[in-house]
Amino acid sequence: MSLIRKHIADKGWLGWITGFLALSWLLLRSGTNPKRLNYPCQRAAMQVTSGWIVAVIAYLIGSVLLRRTLKFSMAPVVLVGAVWFATAFTDNSYSARRNVDIPLPKWEVESPTSLVFVLDSVPPTTGSLAAGNASVPDAHLSDYAMDTLLSMMETKDIHLYRSAEYPSGIVGADNIVIIKGNFQWTSYNTTHTDRVKGLIWQILQHPDGFSGEIIVCDNTQDLGTGIAENDNNSDDPDQSIIDVVATFYAKGYPVYCLNWYTMWATVAWEYSMGDYYDGYVYESESKISYPKFQTPSGDYYVSLRYGIWNTETSTYDSSQLCIIDFPVLKSHALAGATIAIKNWIGVMTTAYSLGRYGGFMEMHYDYLFGPYALTAKIFAATYPRLTIIDAAWTTTNGPNDLIWVENTKMLLASTDPVAASWYSAKYMLTPIAALPHHTNPDNPGGNYNLNLGYWTDFLVDSAGYDITKDSTAISVYGRELVASEYVCGDATRDGSVNLLDILYVIDYLYNDPPGPPPTPMEAGDPNADGDVNLLDVLYLIDNLYNEPPGPDPLCP
Repeated sequence: MSLIRKHIADKGWLGWITGFLALSWLLLRSGTNPKRLNYPCQRAAMQVTSGWIVAVIAYLIGSVLLRRTLKFSMAPVVLVGAVWFATAFTDNSYSARRNVDIPLPKWEVESPTSLVFVLDSVPPTTGSLAAGNASVPDAHLSDYAMDTLLSMMETKDIHLYRSAEYPSGIVGADNIVIIKGNFQWTSYNTTHTDRVKGLIWQILQHPDGFSGEIIVCDNTQDLGTGIAENDNNSDDPDQSIIDVVATFYAKGYPVYCLNWYTMWATVAWEYSMGDYYDGYVYESESKISYPKFQTPSGDYYVSLRYGIWNTETSTYDSSQLCIIDFPVLKSHALAGATIAIKNWIGVMTTAYSLGRYGGFMEMHYDYLFGPYALTAKIFAATYPRLTIIDAAWTTTNGPNDLIWVENTKMLLASTDPVAASWYSAKYMLTPIAALPHHTNPDNPGGNYNLNLGYWTDFLVDSAGYDITKDSTAISVYGRELVASEYVCGDATRDGSVNLLDILYVIDYLYNDPPGPPPTPMEAGDPNADGDVNLLDVLYLIDNLYNEPPGPDPLCP
């Protein structure tokens, strides 16, 4: 007991408690179901547990025997044990086999029409909202990848918050925010729920105090699976989009989920015509359709085309409605790719396709895809203020085959949906696509080349949007925009330097395939020799666990 008391009193007590808790979590979560050991959260727990077990053994041996005789340091034992466990027991049968590393080009042009922001090697998120209730710690509500992406945008004067200081910001404090995700299918074919939770949390942090509502929406149509518990593309496979929304709501935040499929076949007219029922407005001349509905709170009436309806003044306020386009990157047999504009088929309704379009397939071939550009017409009528493309997992032969999924670990954002679509199709999807000639936006005659061309022509020439798919008019930026903002040694970017950072660097250096790199790379170089290697791991161990501690992290 004296040995235990001494170590709890030591500055390294947190690492010991963390390891014990990780072991307890591992036993409780996976003890009855060994298959759960494949989950990312369980693999992370295994790594922490292994380091703790080896450290305990090393301490007992080192303190009782070796420190008295050979003056043997425990640091190499901890290192060897952690490296061994990470390489020997990290699951390589499923996700590891699907990890891919795609270099993303960045460039800057003079006076660009559009800006695109890309993250390669997205780091893990903080915690999980799988419980779906108020017991989830507040620390689990954020997502570092989303925080980083939005910070990158701010460096180029694209601000998330609309305020007196930034009147051109994206989200106003009183806005009704519609997050149009992609939830027609399941698992990795849906928008990543960790990224959605991070976006929601950021919106709620509006400096003027957020007084509006956030609603996660989609129309999964009659062929889809609904917005459900199976929509669980996340670091914790148990965390669904329903869990994410339920957690925020349970904590008192105005966050809701609305499946537009519930009104899929309901024909409605605009509020200005005296119709207050939820449903789909269909315009026979243009053939576009879009939803109108009372928000889940009952406080607002939304026309996705015209804005928030004021019952007292009988007017619409388009400035109070903020739509965010949030698709998951996928190949698509007919369209070529599911990205920003294709995601808007989940805004329309496919009901009454025979009477309106001549049939289900005719609706696709003659209207949605092709010169008629119906998808772009719907998009223009309900234009989003921001497009975020989730490519944590990319479906290479879609739209919904989980066999053709790659762990690409990427994220992209732009206020230009065409530039975002062009870049992600060309540099994220096409290098790994099963049919690259159909996903490449620059391949003449390919499916996506044709459809993106039709959609862009309408949005630019007919709708008048200042957008582009011309690479000479697009500047592309990466995480180097915010690389200077980091804590030396904090490889995980969770705000502190601890055992998790040691294991994170070990995973990056020694796992096969390697784990994500430190964010930024400089944060994993505490000895400041210009390279991330074994010496940096030893440097951190010396600083955190030796008595007296070694030198503080330096970093370049």
